[in-house]
Amino acid sequence: MRIGLAVLVVMAAACSPAAQRPTAVEPPRDQIKIPHSVHAKADVKCIACHEGVYDEKALGTALEALPSEDTCLQCHKEQKEKNNCGFCHTDVQHAAKHTLAEGTVIMSHEKHIERVKEDCTTCHKDLPEPFVAATTVPRMSDCLSCHDHAKQYTETQCTGCHPTLNKLALKPLSDFSHQGNYVARHGADARSSAENCAQCHDQTYCADCHAKTVSNRIEVKFPEAVAAGFIHRNDFVGRHSIEAAGNEASCRKCHGTSFCQSCHTAQNLTTVAANPRDPHPLGWTIPGSGDFHGEAARRDIASCASCHDQGPSSNCVSCHRVGGLGGNPHPTSWLSHHETKEIRSNGMCTTCHI
Repeated sequence: MRIGLAVLVVMAAACSPAAQRPTAVEPPRDQIKIPHSVHAKADVKCIACHEGVYDEKALGTALEALPSEDTCLQCHKEQKEKNNCGFCHTDVQHAAKHTLAEGTVIMSHEKHIERVKEDCTTCHKDLPEPFVAATTVPRMSDCLSCHDHAKQYTETQCTGCHPTLNKLALKPLSDFSHQGNYVARHGADARSSAENCAQCHDQTYCADCHAKTVSNRIEVKFPEAVAAGFIHRNDFVGRHSIEAAGNEASCRKCHGTSFCQSCHTAQNLTTVAANPRDPHPLGWTIPGSGDFHGEAARRDIASCASCHDQGPSSNCVSCHRVGGLGGNPHPTSWLSHHETKEIRSNGMCTTCHI
């Protein structure tokens, strides 16, 4: 049982009982295939492999928190003699000693093992198994079953157990969001307990509104959104396209391109959807109608380009090239101002004129 590594996130900071341990960005290429269930069934005691944890006073500091090769060879020597390294290693060519990451919880295994009378399953109810992605580290609920931190949890006072929250999943937004007109009163909270704010927000987050170069206050820039909680008004879905067109960069602070695409595809609002709907009004292709696309494009061509590619295969070029359904894209006086020889020297011309 990988006690030292497993308890790295025993009390995921300000995290819910169901919060998941963050996945490593670059996991080791070689994984040790240790079937804990087989060892437990054979009545192998935790101390047989994880002896170093019993004296560990801070997570990640015990040199033998994970079993060494010599420990494994006490039972599996014959596999080594047969040169069957794949019995334990998933990538023999890159086999290396595994090291523990820096601890993200302030706790002592030494003291806990005494209190649970060496019954590691008190905290480690599930044991990791080879090729199983499910998280088996203790949940915050496991910690709170013995440690009463309800008051600290409510007040987001996490530093008593967590030296940093940077590597941990935050507790649910429903618990942690700033409701109502929090923008108006967050200054008082920040002045009285800045360290609480700093647990989740770095200085650049504040500077986005409070820097001397900022022209407008946050409540002027985003009157309907409490940015600290990523909150939008109830009718925001109906008007978000207007906000996105006005300042798409503000949306990108929280939402990636895939966020928009996945929703628009589900609603059949893109050409890649299974049954795409026409997002344009009825008179979009009818010259003279109040909703004719020509006038709309002249007012805001950027809004067209957000969906339609501007290359040679775009809707505009295929329809408005000379001889196309859209007719000659040039005004009647075009030839009086432009000579034919310009075609070869202007990339825009060669899109249609080959």
